[in-house]
Amino acid sequence: MPEIYSLSSEHEVADFIKNCNSEEVPIEIIGHNSKSIGRLIQCSKSLHLKNLSGIIEYFPEELYIKVKAGTPLALIEIELDKKNQELSFEPPDMGFLYTGQSNKGSVGGAVACNLSGSRRFRAGALRDHILGFRGINGKGEIVKSGGTVVKNVTGYDVSKLITGSYGTLVALTEIVLKVQPKNEESQTLLVSNINLKRALNIFSKSMQTSVEISGACFYPAKMSKFFKLNDLDTTTSITAIRLEGPKISVVERINTLRKLFDEYKKTISVLENYQSRIFWKNTTDLQFFNNSKNIVAKIILPPVNTDQFINKFENEELKYVVDWAGNLIWVEIPENDSVLLRQLRTEVTKLAGHMTIIKAPNHMRIKEDFLTTVDENIKVLSLKIKESFDPKKILNPGKMYSGI
Repeated sequence: MPEIYSLSSEHEVADFIKNCNSEEVPIEIIGHNSKSIGRLIQCSKSLHLKNLSGIIEYFPEELYIKVKAGTPLALIEIELDKKNQELSFEPPDMGFLYTGQSNKGSVGGAVACNLSGSRRFRAGALRDHILGFRGINGKGEIVKSGGTVVKNVTGYDVSKLITGSYGTLVALTEIVLKVQPKNEESQTLLVSNINLKRALNIFSKSMQTSVEISGACFYPAKMSKFFKLNDLDTTTSITAIRLEGPKISVVERINTLRKLFDEYKKTISVLENYQSRIFWKNTTDLQFFNNSKNIVAKIILPPVNTDQFINKFENEELKYVVDWAGNLIWVEIPENDSVLLRQLRTEVTKLAGHMTIIKAPNHMRIKEDFLTTVDENIKVLSLKIKESFDPKKILNPGKMYSGI
């Protein structure tokens, strides 16, 4: 078991990492330990940032919040809710996937994993909402980037670089995020009992209009049964389109889509505000794979390739849900089916996609690759970036790639 160090200040974290760097001691960086994402690594010391918690400043009128990296996401959302604001990238609650219970973890963990929900294709990823950060690199030096002003800038954006680096570049200490007013109304247009190919066509046509959809997902019939909503038919496939904004605008845009998809009028229905919000929370939080014991992977593909990918594996032991208007496929396969996992990797690469293993048994996390991408140069680039932030490779070594 590694020695655990729970530190409470940036100064303590800097000194700790500086000492480990001089002794070349590898460190596993942990926030709230709510997400077992990435390769399983073995370090002699474990740095826990849970105590580095608290809201530093929050200016609703300036649309930003500055927090310590160990601050619980749930606490941040409670504070934003008091001012009718939110994090518009919809950070998912991964606790349902890992333990079957809510556990949103820390804001630093969300940033490290670049976690973004169903609104991603409309609002952008988490990395598009980070304004700045402070952290400690592998040499024990304080690194800072960005600020608190919401504006476009040119140049090298280190904030975006560390977002999604899984703690391999810096130990985050402070984070500044953009916030947005909450949408007054959420409604969801549903089309029942159609196949994925037709659903993808609906997504494409919807995005070519001016109705500004903010959610688009597809559940095959075998995956929809977990929903417990009165106005939702869970005996068939579900194709869902979300619209948000002022109520009068949402109603008008829903009617526009009804007319656009008149051919499906017999199977069209609408989830009103309350049930619509529950539907998308369940989807963003991956509750369809609640407490899964199997391998769960996130696959990003060009939407034009999504149907081809699913058709290839339709007869395999694969469960799936499509989100982000066809750009994202969540898949679950049996925990020991390494053959099917390799086949998925091969097909993802062939179709110019990217795969991230989100959950897997520990024996798989030790020997299997965590990331699969069509461009092998990304691994080379990752090594160069790693060496500039952490020359001795002591921060979460091997978390993303073996040897990096």
